[in-house]
Amino acid sequence: MTRLQNRTLLLFLAPALLMITVFTLLPALWAVYVSFTDLALAGPKALNYGFVGLRNYVKLFSDRNFHNSLSLSLQYTLYTNLGQFVIGLTAALILNRRKLRGQTLLLAVIVLPMVIPGITQALIWSSMLGAGEFGTLNRILGLLGVDPVLWTRTAPMLSIVLINFWNNSGFAMILFLAGLESIPGEVIESATMDGANGWQMLTRIKLPLIRYVVLLWLLLNTIGCFGMFDLVFALTRGGPGNATELVGIYVYNQSFQFFELGYGSAAALVMLVISLLLALIYVRLMRVEF
Repeated sequence: MTRLQNRTLLLFLAPALLMITVFTLLPALWAVYVSFTDLALAGPKALNYGFVGLRNYVKLFSDRNFHNSLSLSLQYTLYTNLGQFVIGLTAALILNRRKLRGQTLLLAVIVLPMVIPGITQALIWSSMLGAGEFGTLNRILGLLGVDPVLWTRTAPMLSIVLINFWNNSGFAMILFLAGLESIPGEVIESATMDGANGWQMLTRIKLPLIRYVVLLWLLLNTIGCFGMFDLVFALTRGGPGNATELVGIYVYNQSFQFFELGYGSAAALVMLVISLLLALIYVRLMRVEF
């Protein structure tokens, strides 16, 4: 590329680079700095805060509530990934068949939740899982003669995991379907002629050929699940007690409920580091030949 082309390219990229710097890079650097201070949202430390070194991190790693939040986030991520993988792969395999009635309807049903904002999804499911006779699911159970269930109290983690199955399985389906469609037809025909059954076709041909697509989905989905906030906050606010206090909820509570911005920033930075480590593991797996 000539010097003029480079300058033109830089000119077009400048607005995007400026926005990334102002709205992403600088706030991230500020959060790193704040994590080493005792900055508070209110009170005397809101203006006269000072550098405290690693004190926030020492306090953080000795906090049992933070350990619980990490454990809950990892559980939530694991269960969500497993469920969405099964649902997304099943739907992709069904849609990958050439002759199937209702393909468009199935595609619309699975993809529709992806276009609904997270807060709207939370309001919908708050109505669905409402206590007593006011919840949609409890009304259905009432018609069957079953007593109402306090869904977000008796099974809070299960409730948010199942809701995430509903709203994000479409993303897995789209990626898996794209991977399945890219498999050469000659490979499938050869396996069929060699007598491979459906299970062998899936485990020995299709999944190995789309493994990089699966790892890419795992990378994106793991980061999204580990940093989940809006859906859980709107549904349970981390309760009952701290049964659904994921790391994102923990960071919010420390920063904006207890006004400890420095301590909350330290928790957020730890969450970022764990997310990066998980991402590096997936990227490493993508480079490994199976």
